[in-house]
Amino acid sequence: MEQTIVRKKNVGWMITAVSLMLFSVCLVVSLAFALGNNSRAQDAVERGYERNLYDLGDNLSNLEVNLSKLMIAPDGKYATVLLTDVYSEALAANKSLSMLPIDGHAAEDASGFLNQVADFAISYQNCIASGKSGRSFAGSVESMYNTAKKLNEEIADSVSLVSENKMNIRKVTSEKPYSFRSSDKISHTPVQYPELIYDGPFSDGRDVEEYRYFENEPAISLKDAKEIAKAALPDLGVKTVTSAGKSEKEPLYELMISGERGDAYVSVSERGGKIINLSVWRDLGANMLGENNAKACAKDFANRLGYDVEPVWYLASGGVAYINLAPVINDVVMYTDLVKVKVALDNGEALGLEAKNYCLNHCKERNTSLTMNRAAVPTLVDDRLDIVSVRGALIPLDNGEERLCYEAAAKYNDLYYFVYLDAVNGETVKIMRTVDSAQGNLVM
Repeated sequence: MEQTIVRKKNVGWMITAVSLMLFSVCLVVSLAFALGNNSRAQDAVERGYERNLYDLGDNLSNLEVNLSKLMIAPDGKYATVLLTDVYSEALAANKSLSMLPIDGHAAEDASGFLNQVADFAISYQNCIASGKSGRSFAGSVESMYNTAKKLNEEIADSVSLVSENKMNIRKVTSEKPYSFRSSDKISHTPVQYPELIYDGPFSDGRDVEEYRYFENEPAISLKDAKEIAKAALPDLGVKTVTSAGKSEKEPLYELMISGERGDAYVSVSERGGKIINLSVWRDLGANMLGENNAKACAKDFANRLGYDVEPVWYLASGGVAYINLAPVINDVVMYTDLVKVKVALDNGEALGLEAKNYCLNHCKERNTSLTMNRAAVPTLVDDRLDIVSVRGALIPLDNGEERLCYEAAAKYNDLYYFVYLDAVNGETVKIMRTVDSAQGNLVM
């Protein structure tokens, strides 16, 4: 009976996919009709509609990613976690959709699809809770993923145009409706990068503020901190180093540097004199470095500042490379202790460093003994996955704890995943998926 219901829903989702373009065009045109004049009230309305459009884009992006993970994790505790997220994102997307001034007929298919996804997630969870296999849902999940992907692409196109000021919603009229570009030119939702944020597995770390690494280190003076900051940037042509005060939340000296070739911000720990954050602002030249050379420059810079780490993730964008580095002990990558370095691709100069997680965690003793046999890893992941590599990994969990795992880098249908299995019992702890964007490969 459940399979019959699933087959019927598949037909509905295929119909929904066909109508996505019409829905998205109606979305933009309807937004234009709602914004008829330049009054202050209409400005507020426009901002509200744009905010809901952005929220809808975020919800659909998350929904697509979670469904792609569910395709390769159809059973077990992690599947129930994913289904909870799928249910929540589908409801949130439908709420954002309902807050937009869209003709009811135009939005009907999309809203119906999102409601079906939410209902499906509940049915799927009930199936797993009753001890049944979720593999019978695999075909439906993949069909849902494909439809969610199409819908996400259509909405992301509108989000990109609005956020880049390439489309003035007020100038869209019934006589001159906005038309989507061909599908091969559709741009995805832009990702906003803070100055020194890098993507890669567990790049966000944990929200802990106790710097264990410095517990037994001597205190340093402001004068010492200035000398340490100056020595870290020998190629900048440092002219002045001035104090920006002490951090209110962290035990750091914050410094501003003016140099012949650019300016910089540096934070130095009050104990131990370690550089925790560094950002350099200067003009960039033509790209001259490849991935291997950029990684070598990042490793050399981190090592020179006293961080014993190896490159574990690389992303190049806009003339710079973002490289995550971590200690590797007994073939176990310590993702809990990340150091992140930004390298200029014109000459290999380090333009940024963030070592907070390393200094929060690195002094602790960790168990790196991988109990489960590495050869068992391919048998514990979905058999459709093509395993690219396997290595040990110590990963941070959302509850602040750490877990020793095997990291399986894998591929399925041109989608790339990182699957983390408990190193003792083989349970799936986490799945991450790389997502192509204008900035490179992101991890979600």
